[in-house]
Amino acid sequence: MTVGTRPDSPGHARERTVADATLKAATWWIAQFARTLKTCRLYDASNPTVVKFRDELAVSARRLVEEHGSLTFRFESADVTLEGHSLHPARSRDDNLAYPFHRDGVRGLTLNPEVDAAEVNAVVDAVLAVTGQNLDDGDLVTLLWESNLRHIEIDYIPAEGDVGEGPTPANEEPGEALIPWPAASTEPAPAGTPPEPVAGEATTAEETPALVKTEERSEDWQLGHGTVEVEASFVELDALAPGEVERFRAEYVREHAVPSVTAALAIAAACRRANADEGDRTEIGRFVPRVLRSALGQGAWADARASLRELRDETLAEWSEQTVLQELMQPVTVQRTVEKLDAQDENGIADFLGLAEDLGDPGVDWLTLVLSESQQRITRLALAQAVATRCKDNPERLAPWLTDARWYVVRNIVHILGWIGGPQIVGLLSGALKHSDARVREQVVVALANVELKLARPLLVRAIDGADTRLFCQVLHQLSGARDPATSRFVFAFLQQERFAVRPAEERRAIYAALASVGGDEIIAELQAELLRTNWFDKQIEIHRHNVARCLARIGTPRALAALQHGAQSKRAPVRLAAESALVWMGGAA
Repeated sequence: MTVGTRPDSPGHARERTVADATLKAATWWIAQFARTLKTCRLYDASNPTVVKFRDELAVSARRLVEEHGSLTFRFESADVTLEGHSLHPARSRDDNLAYPFHRDGVRGLTLNPEVDAAEVNAVVDAVLAVTGQNLDDGDLVTLLWESNLRHIEIDYIPAEGDVGEGPTPANEEPGEALIPWPAASTEPAPAGTPPEPVAGEATTAEETPALVKTEERSEDWQLGHGTVEVEASFVELDALAPGEVERFRAEYVREHAVPSVTAALAIAAACRRANADEGDRTEIGRFVPRVLRSALGQGAWADARASLRELRDETLAEWSEQTVLQELMQPVTVQRTVEKLDAQDENGIADFLGLAEDLGDPGVDWLTLVLSESQQRITRLALAQAVATRCKDNPERLAPWLTDARWYVVRNIVHILGWIGGPQIVGLLSGALKHSDARVREQVVVALANVELKLARPLLVRAIDGADTRLFCQVLHQLSGARDPATSRFVFAFLQQERFAVRPAEERRAIYAALASVGGDEIIAELQAELLRTNWFDKQIEIHRHNVARCLARIGTPRALAALQHGAQSKRAPVRLAAESALVWMGGAA
């Protein structure tokens, strides 16, 4: 291999016109060279595709120089040129063929006739060794030198301090040594000639012959210099080493304690604020959405909020908030979000709620989806409260969720509507009251407790139809909030049903209590008739009579008192006993 060295000068291109055919052929070969490198990075060396690309590259290189003669390719920082003509400009940072050559000091590569496949493959192997993920220790110049290329010339910039850096004297043949090496001589030295230095002895600058010019290098240690200072430095390093090692370890731990998402976001933010141009903003627009998705996948809600702010601060073509929102609503994404959220503490939940608030109105749907899948009570409570707060002024926002096929989702929404309360939820609860699941209907009754009774009463009356004992008692309890003639007659109808006596004891007690709470003078006559009713063959009639008398006593109006006094004067001992007992209780209560 012939190696030429020269200063790194931008004016290296020779001023001549290149034939169009030559330029086209050279451009095609450089592109084929780049494709071969990419293929070699993707597959193993024994892969048939790799072997095919390498063989074709070698054949095309030999054909190129046979048809167009020797060609010299120049490598700039971001382009490969031929006689000043661009052949392969870098389209991106990852697609820069010229960079590894320019980085390692290679400024030119000349293909000469008779170049063979072994030499072309050697160049490919050298470039692969200094690029990619598995990097060798050597640099590109060294690897090319060791390949012993006979028909390829390399033009490179020598490293600082290399021997032969200066120009070769005109009277010196290429094969001669640059510095004459001293040799033993048997002839006596002329008078006045300084004696030659003996190996191991120090030589001063005055004693060095003028013919031999040496260049002192910073990494050389001159023989004869004192070593006391060096030894003291080593002692100082030994003394400082334990503390420095601990400091390094502490810094290492602190550095790795920062999550990768947080670090990536900080880097992206710093790049955006560092006078980013259009190309940089495009790269950020591609990068930060990946950071956002990674933060969501890891449950790093605070980092996700910061990523969202970064993306919203600047309009980026690569970023679509609607796309991310659609991804968040997918069942798989919701399930992954629930897994992360259920494992977090109150601080994590607070960060999640802050992110949902930053998402705006779609965040309500996201909260509801997560609420429906969460398995932790504390998490569900926080999510429900957040939804209630967001929808307080617009509960109709939750109407679509009342038609969800999952009963527990509808129950959650009804629960939230109960927290919101007020007349604006009556219409929404009216639809939920028709739900086929009794648990939903029961939650509707609970939610109606936060609605004014005169508005809730029609729904409560409807809720009794088909209600089980628990719901039946709960509805009557809520209906007992205020006296109402219509309600009292509605409740009294249960008292007159033939199957009243076979109702569960809890339901009978609820009917008596509701009747005493909502009834007034409009129902006194009916209660007095029940008090005086006779049925000699019903053993439960006496218990019923005492409960009716107690209802009159709890109503407590003058007409109710008169009915009890009339009963106390009855000639029938059971009626008289029930009335007197109620009057005694009424007097004690008073």
